[in-house]
Amino acid sequence: MQPDTELSRALEAVRGLSEQSPPWNSVLSTANRLVGSDAAVLIVFNGESVVDVQQSGADAAAVRDYAGHFHTEDVMTLPSVVKPPGTWLDTQILLPEQRRQRSAYYVDFMCKHRMRQLYSFIIENSPDRRTSLGFQRESAWDGLSSFLAGERIRTYTQALQQAVERRRAHAASWLATTDHAFDTLAEASCLAHSSGQIVHASPAAKELFDSRGSVIVTGGRISHPDPKDRAQLQASLLVAGVTDKVQQLVFRDSRTGLPVHLELVCANPLLRIGREPLVFIRLRRAGQQAVASPERLMQPLGITLAEARVLHALASGLSVSNYAESNSVSIHTVRKQVATLMIKMDCSRQVDLVRTALNVRH
Repeated sequence: MQPDTELSRALEAVRGLSEQSPPWNSVLSTANRLVGSDAAVLIVFNGESVVDVQQSGADAAAVRDYAGHFHTEDVMTLPSVVKPPGTWLDTQILLPEQRRQRSAYYVDFMCKHRMRQLYSFIIENSPDRRTSLGFQRESAWDGLSSFLAGERIRTYTQALQQAVERRRAHAASWLATTDHAFDTLAEASCLAHSSGQIVHASPAAKELFDSRGSVIVTGGRISHPDPKDRAQLQASLLVAGVTDKVQQLVFRDSRTGLPVHLELVCANPLLRIGREPLVFIRLRRAGQQAVASPERLMQPLGITLAEARVLHALASGLSVSNYAESNSVSIHTVRKQVATLMIKMDCSRQVDLVRTALNVRH
């Protein structure tokens, strides 16, 4: 049996999706040859908006027309919203011959750019992101459905979905670790598209948004009740999504009168599937006191000096493992001390310990 060189190259490209910046050029070019198309595109949607289009072999004018207007008329858009990942869609099926000449999408877009058949594979479909690989042909192929259902293409699409799932799991792990780190510091964080659409929010961020103070969420988007501040936030999101420059904002909390600081940075590429502009946002309330010394923490909180030292470390941003390592003590001992602190201070979470410690006067 002759080796399937095209399949091997396509699978090798897919394995690269675990890299921080995925090699979509290679994925698209190898997939293009594998499925017998004239061009291949990666399309990433956030809601109804196209946030990333990458292509191999496609006409640049067609890509601009699609991203600028025709994605709203794409006959595959509505089915892709309700179909699960792993589904193939084909304009030959979605647009029977008797309907094609009455379809603006077919006449004004497909025919204009010499396309007679478009088909796409749904990679992922979630509330915050919909991603697909699209392919185009200058001539229609009636046997395409049977070809795509074959074992060769099924082997490829399964590998593609598994690679994307691994990438999604790595991103979730990164966010969970970051949530914990900021939670320990009594701060909040969230991930959003440059449009402001929230992709992920830490527990502390959700509490901040729910308080309806200076920073709020409206229609799933991070916002501000004041029009001027809202415009400033929107502008900073757009800049942060495409540059490495940190955007810093300060808003006044309408309830407490205290300022809330926001730092917006371009998100870690690991959190993206393509090149969609994602922004990582750090939120913290100002006016908090520095951490009191361990000796100052003891009496008002009714804890021992050893426990106060652990609490001081946590409130200063150290993790349990960091403290154990720097003080040459067992991590199990430190965990027991944290558990004792929670009982003595009537706290159910580590972040509550930190908040209580920050409120102790020097």
